[in-house]
Amino acid sequence: MPVKTPKQQLAEKFGTRQDLVAKILPLISGGDADKKALLGTTNAKLLRIFEVAQEVSKKFGGKSGLIDAIAKLQFVGGKPNSGWREKMQALTVKRLFDKHRQLSGSAPKA
Repeated sequence: MPVKTPKQQLAEKFGTRQDLVAKILPLISGGDADKKALLGTTNAKLLRIFEVAQEVSKKFGGKSGLIDAIAKLQFVGGKPNSGWREKMQALTVKRLFDKHRQLSGSAPKA
């Protein structure tokens, strides 16, 4: 059986790119600027962003829960330095999720 292209996977699961972007935006707490950036992203990246955003939503309840989990791993007592939270808010959900995997030691082995 041939492997489906990202475009075929997207069409099969979500219909159109706009439909997928509409499902991603609430998961990442995105606005109009994020919508415009996502619409310019490749199909493969959109599918990966959706997977990561769903996993973060299930495990941590969203971006702020993920940031709290990173703070607990990175700082003694879970108390981050001043300005740290704002810096983390500026990062994408995928980057934050990768940072959490690195800190927790559950990064995949190559």
